[in-house]
Amino acid sequence: MVDDERNWARNLTYSAPVQHPGSIEELQDAVAAATRVHALGTRHSFSRCADTDGLLVALDLIEPDLRVDAAAGTATVGAAIRLGDLGRLLDDHGLAIANLPSLPHISLGGAVATATHGSGDGNGMLATLVRGLEVVGPDGAIRSFAGPELAGAVMAYGALGVVTRITVAVEPAFSVRQDPFSTMPWTSVEQHLDAIFAAAYSVSLFTTYTGDVRGGLVKSRDAAGWSGPFFGAEPTPRDPAEIEAATSKTPVGDFGPSWDRLPHFRLAAVPSVGEELQSEYFVPRARAQEALAALRGLGEDIDPALHVTELRTVAADDLWLSPASGADVLAIGFTWRDLPELVLPLLPRIEERILPLGARPHWAKLFAARADVLRERYTGWDDFARLRDEVDPDRVFGNPFLAEVLGS
Repeated sequence: MVDDERNWARNLTYSAPVQHPGSIEELQDAVAAATRVHALGTRHSFSRCADTDGLLVALDLIEPDLRVDAAAGTATVGAAIRLGDLGRLLDDHGLAIANLPSLPHISLGGAVATATHGSGDGNGMLATLVRGLEVVGPDGAIRSFAGPELAGAVMAYGALGVVTRITVAVEPAFSVRQDPFSTMPWTSVEQHLDAIFAAAYSVSLFTTYTGDVRGGLVKSRDAAGWSGPFFGAEPTPRDPAEIEAATSKTPVGDFGPSWDRLPHFRLAAVPSVGEELQSEYFVPRARAQEALAALRGLGEDIDPALHVTELRTVAADDLWLSPASGADVLAIGFTWRDLPELVLPLLPRIEERILPLGARPHWAKLFAARADVLRERYTGWDDFARLRDEVDPDRVFGNPFLAEVLGS
């Protein structure tokens, strides 16, 4: 089956037809026959990181075939499975993965490859859960990545091949309660930023850049939840009758399985705003206050283009192209209005202020920096370049976007 597609936000149309192989063997044949090919997940990227001028392949017709290794504490599954579906399958086995992003609709393979994350001082990128990859290379053969090379292969933006199966670390299933909070004085962020994010398993703040924080979500793991004010923000309880209502947002005020509480949106619902663009920058925690102050200095220009910013924390890792490589980070996510004429000119102005503080952009979202600026920010840059030259010297999995951000 071949079709033409746009991405979820409908801000770009892919440059190539999308093929949906029905088996790994069909995928191998398609890749081997192509001169340029790239994997396409659930189309939640806002940049052209998943585009190609050759052939796009989506693995959504291939069964996930979940295999659990209880002794190793891992599960292996098809890369196309959506995170929410993976959570439900693992829950049937009494298992879970440690963290999830706000959207459970994203494929595991796409999430791992593109620096997708949730929130929590102790929670890393989803890619940090990966223990092994199976990848179809440029000749159609399957290659396994494990050991030291995995740090380069796991977050590769599709540059090393089509990931077919992923082994992830799992743990016993756990429950999460999320509690929403109202407006928080900005002075609380200035005075208590570290304490706010250390207060629970996962914390998200929602804000603009003029005025106070608009609200927050505090997600507690196997605990009583947060009662009373939260750093100056008041609880916003809901009627108990709404807890199981068919709304787009996940339930608050009671405990539930982690796969249904760590995301902000329900798997069966249309997520987020819909008419939007997104950008995100990851700032070392030591420079977070400086970055927020710099952004508030642009608040009068940013806010007219903005739906909301979400602030989250991500733990440091050692992945070569990770925006959290080497440092705990504050993730500053911008959900923009669908107004590219306002948004795109803002990005260089934002980056001029926060990239010197060590910020790194989310490659699957909108940003302005390119290879000449990016290469200075990743200690694993040269290691990844060598691995890519070894695996795909002819750039079968390259595309114009990767040429711009990787420099080749």
